[in-house]
Amino acid sequence: MSVAVEEECGRKMIAIVLVKFKKSAKEVAEYGSKVLKTIPKNIRIKASYWTMGRYDAVWIVEVPNEEKLFEWFLKVGRTDIARTETMVAMTRDKAMKMLSGRRK
Repeated sequence: MSVAVEEECGRKMIAIVLVKFKKSAKEVAEYGSKVLKTIPKNIRIKASYWTMGRYDAVWIVEVPNEEKLFEWFLKVGRTDIARTETMVAMTRDKAMKMLSGRRK
């Protein structure tokens, strides 16, 4: 699952990518190392965490837009290694500004 959150400073978006492994952690880690070497210059991994629970990993990725992230995923994605889900969101501050505008 990926949550894209637009940053207020600049036009970059933050994608929170939640990953569920389909192979062993070792196999996923090996493939992940290869994927990290293919990151386009306009995409930056801000943080990467392995987690316990419903998802096995979380990546926080800075991207210009959803299309660039999708293009990269199409190049490196392997459905036999892991799966992701995607949803788009916005910052709380931006949502609060939008709600304030409605009330006026």
